[in-house]
Amino acid sequence: MIKTISYLGLGTMGSGMAANLLKAGYELTVWNRSAEKCEPFARKSARIADTPADAVRDVDLIMYILSNDQAVEDVVFGAKGILSGIKEGQIAIDMSTVLPATSLREQEVYAKHGVDFLDAPVFGSKQESADAKLWILAAGNKAIFEEVKPVLGHLGQTVHYFGKNGNAAAMKLVGNLIVALEMEALAEGLILAQKAGLDLKTVMEVVKVADFRSPLLVSNGQNILKRDFSTNFALKLMLKDAGLIEKFAESLESPIPALHVAKKNLESAVALGFGTENASALIKALEKEAGVEVKSAPRAKTPTISHRQPTAAGRL
Repeated sequence: MIKTISYLGLGTMGSGMAANLLKAGYELTVWNRSAEKCEPFARKSARIADTPADAVRDVDLIMYILSNDQAVEDVVFGAKGILSGIKEGQIAIDMSTVLPATSLREQEVYAKHGVDFLDAPVFGSKQESADAKLWILAAGNKAIFEEVKPVLGHLGQTVHYFGKNGNAAAMKLVGNLIVALEMEALAEGLILAQKAGLDLKTVMEVVKVADFRSPLLVSNGQNILKRDFSTNFALKLMLKDAGLIEKFAESLESPIPALHVAKKNLESAVALGFGTENASALIKALEKEAGVEVKSAPRAKTPTISHRQPTAAGRL
């Protein structure tokens, strides 16, 4: 039975997951590149590690979510990395969004150390992570998956098993392709609607109920109309993922013409300085091109009705 866990990477997603592991009663060790992000966990009885190697010593399960393939390279394979501290019999789970080839490389090296490995990226953003409502993908040895499934259940509302290592990483890129195209479609659609003179609140009422509706379109569309681009999933990370999808699709000779368009607009929005805003800030690049800003129209003022009594001269 898994009792001790180390969690590495306490960013937007990792901090919520680590907090939920503590709530579930696991003995937790945490590590993060920026040590100050560990401080809230220290106050809640988690052990703070100085290095990835230190973090993974003497735990049953190692979990991490890192920003990109290079970060995985550094934290797993680098000096004082995870591989320097692991021991036979442990389980490692990479929850990062990376190329399937990266996951397969991890699996191969972990196996040489007698460590079982799952790739288990997630769908969701900051709030789903905090609320333990992520949608989790997992791939690797089925028996190991069944062993860690109760742990994953404390982090997400669904857990889907995809078979051999690398498949969950592949599914994450498939999903993020769909997300990128939805965001592009939403941006193009709202700008076209505004140019056509449509009431954007009514447009969003249709988006909420029509057969093309999705929670992603509804939540991001409403926030765009409020000009709320607070970060749940950063624009620069969506651009990073678009690059991964391109590489993966090219390796399989799978056509992705629409993604090339979306990626160009993501690059433009990042170049304009919106990379740290929410991915919905993609629309700002298209707004500049269109010469408009998509937002809710101000409410019309209600006429003031006078209740003054008529003067004596005005009475009948």
